[in-house]
Amino acid sequence: MSSTAVEAAAAETATKSAGLERGIDWTGAFWVASGVPPLVLFSIGGVAATVGKLSWVIWIASIAMGFVQSFTYAEIAGLFPDKAGGTSIYGAIAWVRYGKLVAPISVWCNWFAWSPVQATGSALAAGYILMGLFAPDSVVNTWQITLLDLGALKTGLSLRINATFILGAVILLAVKFIQDGGILRSASSRSSRATSSRRISSR
Repeated sequence: MSSTAVEAAAAETATKSAGLERGIDWTGAFWVASGVPPLVLFSIGGVAATVGKLSWVIWIASIAMGFVQSFTYAEIAGLFPDKAGGTSIYGAIAWVRYGKLVAPISVWCNWFAWSPVQATGSALAAGYILMGLFAPDSVVNTWQITLLDLGALKTGLSLRINATFILGAVILLAVKFIQDGGILRSASSRSSRATSSRRISSR
């Protein structure tokens, strides 16, 4: 291939990378968004038990907030088409001009806040699976190893290992490996395209 053709292809790549690029189809978008409905389903019972008949008001308000957040997120993502990492990275970019120490702390705080959600979701999923496969009084659902008695804080509270803990950890690790295989590859691909674009523009 001649140098002219190579430069033309490089220029076309740089032009494409300057804007948003659809890198996944509807099936990829479906699996990326599939983690949201379980979080909603986990909270439906708790909201209904706490609020009662006015639960529908809370749900409508939550839907409206999510709708506004979606457009806000899309707007911010459009400002940084070459950045991968979501809201944590966008927040770090906003903070870096005020202090280089605050930016990484912002990223860490974002993911630290999500950690209880991941743990709770995995534990609930493990509980549903075990209750569906085994009887409530079966050995699988009743055995446990108590590591620390926390009865001083609340009666019956203890730090323990049981089947729900083990299966929840397996689910959590499985989700991580799936993300490592898909999302991180996509982020690496975007990063390489952005690097190529910067090299071309600097010539």
